[in-house]
Amino acid sequence: MDWTNHDSDIRMWEETPVNMYLDDTYKAFVDSIVPRSPELGELYGMIQYYGALDFDTDEYVIMSMNSLDVPLADVGAEVLNTAARQYLYERDGEENVDSSSGGTYFARLNMDERLAVMSILLGPDRINYFPVQENFGLEELLPIFPIMNRLTFMGYYSEWWGYGSTRSLPPNQRVLEYFPGSWEQVGYPGPSLGYRAARSYDYTAGT
Repeated sequence: MDWTNHDSDIRMWEETPVNMYLDDTYKAFVDSIVPRSPELGELYGMIQYYGALDFDTDEYVIMSMNSLDVPLADVGAEVLNTAARQYLYERDGEENVDSSSGGTYFARLNMDERLAVMSILLGPDRINYFPVQENFGLEELLPIFPIMNRLTFMGYYSEWWGYGSTRSLPPNQRVLEYFPGSWEQVGYPGPSLGYRAARSYDYTAGT
């Protein structure tokens, strides 16, 4: 299945309505991928403390998942929560799997437990007990977790957070309102205007 959106209609960039199920699940997911780092903050300054939650990376992942030809944000959340439910079932038994969480099993786990759930999604057996989506085949579900993983890093290290109040607008209407925190973390100076010749490169060397 081709999940790349080839439609140039900018309506796909309109703000995506997010319910609490998606919001809680994706916040927990991006926090697990790029967590806050208190130790780094103490060593290298406060800017190194911040993680994906601070830069609204969950919003980027949800928007990007829903901008594919087949919107997959709901499916991605269900994959995480189904794997979390399987983890709890294998550890505690069915009678101890709390159904009062509204299905957000992944969000109520601690960090170590979430990483254990992710290992289920990366393992050879993956999700065994609980079906995710009857209208999706296994070959279509398997790439979803790697896609979510990549989108988290793309959103975190991109200019996404710097767009501020214009983030939910179409790309041609966004304005960089402030310098992205992740750029400051890695020392990226930001984009610059193009030049006809590469700066600081001696084209005559070796001639």
